[in-house]
Amino acid sequence: MHFSALPLRVLVASAAIYCISGSSVVVAQDHVSVQQARIQAIVDDLTARLAIADAVHVSIVPSNRLLMSVEPAELTFELKVEDGWADGLNDTELKAAVAHELGHVWIFTHHPFLQTEQLANEVAMRLVSPNVLAQLYEKVWKHTNVKGDLARFLGPEVARGLASLEAVPASPEASHVP
Repeated sequence: MHFSALPLRVLVASAAIYCISGSSVVVAQDHVSVQQARIQAIVDDLTARLAIADAVHVSIVPSNRLLMSVEPAELTFELKVEDGWADGLNDTELKAAVAHELGHVWIFTHHPFLQTEQLANEVAMRLVSPNVLAQLYEKVWKHTNVKGDLARFLGPEVARGLASLEAVPASPEASHVP
């Protein structure tokens, strides 16, 4: 009798494990959908503000050595975001990250041979402040354990201006440039 109950226990335990793991897959898929929708809404708003006619679609990928990057695809662009990266960004930082990537799209559609990080940031600064971009770079560098040079990414004049602003606390209004 003892042995005949064992298969039933194994069956019940297997079903419980399957249900638990199956629900965690659903939760993970829901989380990815929420991340993707959050980022896509920002992409849609900013592409309109930058007058980018090409479609830009967000994909959440398991890993991306750049954390967030944009690539041309057939008749569109794909914004690939490392799963979980956007979770660590507030809305203003996420907007800055998307604005930077859309800067690459704008350059690609207007001057495809001029791709630089600094130029992508110049386009992004039409939508977000240099302070927010600097804050975003600090998060990227902390996450990747690589320290970069703000002057190289934002331009020497902007970086000098940010250094002079460090002593002055920024107001919430200062974080947005129309």
